[in-house]
Formats: sequence, C-alpha cells, structure tokens
Amino acid sequence: MDGSKALRTGIVLVGFYAAVVVVTGLASGRPLRPLLDGVGNTTPYRWVRPPWYVGSANVKPRPSHTDITFENGTSPLTGVTSQDAQVVLSLPRGGLPPRPGDTTVRAGITPVDPKTLGTTPANLRPDGNAYRLEMTYEPSRTPLTTTTAPGNIVLIVPAAADTILYSRDGKNWDIVPTQMLGDRRSPLGVASLARMTVGASFTETGYYLAGTSIPDYTNPNKSKNIPRIVGWIVVDLALLLLFGYAVPVMVRKARAKGATARRSSPSRPRTRNHSGDGRHSRPEVEERESRVAKSAGPRRRISRT
Repeated sequence: MDGSKALRTGIVLVGFYAAVVVVTGLASGRPLRPLLDGVGNTTPYRWVRPPWYVGSANVKPRPSHTDITFENGTSPLTGVTSQDAQVVLSLPRGGLPPRPGDTTVRAGITPVDPKTLGTTPANLRPDGNAYRLEMTYEPSRTPLTTTTAPGNIVLIVPAAADTILYSRDGKNWDIVPTQMLGDRRSPLGVASLARMTVGASFTETGYYLAGTSIPDYTNPNKSKNIPRIVGWIVVDLALLLLFGYAVPVMVRKARAKGATARRSSPSRPRTRNHSGDGRHSRPEVEERESRVAKSAGPRRRISRT
C-alpha cells in the first residue's frame, strides 16, 4: 500500500470514529465515549427491582435529597439530580413560593418499584423505576406540593419510552405531554435511542414514571422450568404423605397386632429345676404324690361298732 492510499484510509477511519462520537453524544443526551462494537448507553440502568436478564449485576439506587436555600426571599435557579443520575429536575428562579419562618426547601427523590404502585394505562407498561418527588419547607417540615412557575423533569429509561406518567398518590396514572430529547434523525438507524431520554413539565410533587408500549422481555427458560418444578412438588408431596401418614399408620398397626397376639397365646407354667439343696419343684412333688396314691389302691372304710 503506497503512502497516499494509507493516508486516505486513515482519514476515512478517523472521520468514521468522529461521526460515531457525535451520534453517540446526541443519542444519549450527554457526552459519552462510544464503543465500536455497538451504540447505546454505556452506563447500566440501576433498577429498584431488576428484571430476570439483569441478575446480580444490578446496583440498586438509593433515595437522595437536595436543599434549596432562598436568596432574599426568592428561590434560585437550581437543578436536582437523583442519586442514580436517572432523574434530573430543573427549577427556574422564583419557581418555589417562600414561606415565612422557613429558609430552605428540601427536595427529595426516592426510587420506587412500579409494581408496588397502581396499574399503568392500557397498552403501556412501566419503563424503568418510578420516582417519588417530595418537597418540604425547612425547618418547619411543612410539605410543598405545587410550584409557582413550571420547571422540567427528565427521565433516563432502559427502553424506548412513549410517554411520562404522573400520579399524585401512586394509585392512578395520568399521561402528561412528553418530549423525546434524543436525536430523532438517528443516522445509524437506532430510532429507539431518541426515546430513552424523555422530559416533561414539572409543577407538582408526586410520582413520575415513564411508560412504553414495547412488550416486556420474557424469560425463555421460564416455561421449561415449570415441568421440573411441578415434578419436584409432586415428589415432595409423595414423601410427605409417605413419612407423615403411611409409615406412622403402619407402625401403629404392627404394634397393635403384636399386643393382640401376646394376649391370645396360652400361658405356660413356670417351672424350676431341681436345685442342689434337696428340694423339688412343686410339679415334681404333685407327680410323686399321684403315683403313691395309685399304688396304694382304694382306701377301706372302717366302721365302728
């Protein structure tokens, strides 16, 4: 290969790598170092309750809070990020109403397993964790439920989302207007990446959850394990029936039969052998007296006159 051809090849490879870097950053919504064997989020999603295909590799997220201090009676422009960096809340200046006697608002974000909450609307399933957003005035601990100016909430999700859902109490969900924050053009043909970072307006505290219409990934080995599990259950029940009922019944019947046989058998006379002291056992004495009586013959009755 001559020098000019090698130079052209190197320029093409560098250009391709640069294009992948740009596309990866646009698709993920934040700067990333791309992997040449695929395109996607390099940070694993952190589940409250991981699905079957994640297993022990999951790192469970924890609750977190941020204190927002009023400045001359006005809340500042601020951002609040969850501990797992999968929720970002931005609030404009003056977005929180002041309260006399309180100097700070504590904003808390708690990851929640969506299966412990209400059912999502039809044709939608939970896309990742749900998050409970709470705000309280400090030091009075008085709840703050509504902002004076709308902010923004952004969710990073594991699958392509269709919308963000909101619930005040975690029981009934409402679909809220949602923006897809990724690159819709998707030059590499991965349109779903544009829907893995979604945002909506934030005006109320409560529960926030992304919903997706993509079917959940089912475990292909789950159906194969059912016959095996059923077989073990049947074996366990059989052993329980055998050792818990049949064997004790058989033992009781055998004991009762043995006791009946001992009561119905004739008793044998207890004899003692001739001892060395010159005395005979009772049966021997009775037999000797009988022989003496037979040899003497009938006794005569003597009349007296």
